Amino acid sequence: MRQDFLVECRSYDKLLRGSWKAYQLSEAMRLGDEKPEETARGALRLWLPAGTEMHWASGTRPLRYNCVQFFWPGRWYMLSAFFDKEDLIHTYATIIQPASLGFERLSYVDLDLSLLVKPDLSYEVLTQAEFDQAAEMLGYDEDTRISALMALRTISSSIQRSLGAFSAVPYHLNQAELHLSHCGENYH
Repeated sequence: MRQDFLVECRSYDKLLRGSWKAYQLSEAMRLGDEKPEETARGALRLWLPAGTEMHWASGTRPLRYNCVQFFWPGRWYMLSAFFDKEDLIHTYATIIQPASLGFERLSYVDLDLSLLVKPDLSYEVLTQAEFDQAAEMLGYDEDTRISALMALRTISSSIQRSLGAFSAVPYHLNQAELHLSHCGENYH
């Protein structure tokens, strides 16, 4: 695998918040014990091994855990699943404006609304106050506010029913398939 995919996270006013390089995974590749559901089809999946340099406005920090990010065309959310070696720790569902995809590059606008989802599918909305504050301060238009809140409801419903986007997240990664140790060597 080549680390050739640049991801950029922006605020609603288009300021760059963070960027990182990732490995693009093929749609056919099984990551582990995920369910091969229709909802995973069409997702852009990115692999970020532990140690990936995450360049944030506040400074550069290495990623502590292995991560798989999921982006779907036209959807108002993305998932970041974090793994301690091969085992799922938790998943963040981040509400975003639909990502913009270019050649070996993806850019998305983080709308400051996220959920923390544990492997048992219990979850917590983390940033409702930040969303409200950012919407006011940055002037989110009405369509953006409504779409973000509808995406939050969609994610919450899919967690409660144990289906949808979360079926794409494995609980255990196949280390041999992802070459975890080999990928990590590219960061030192």
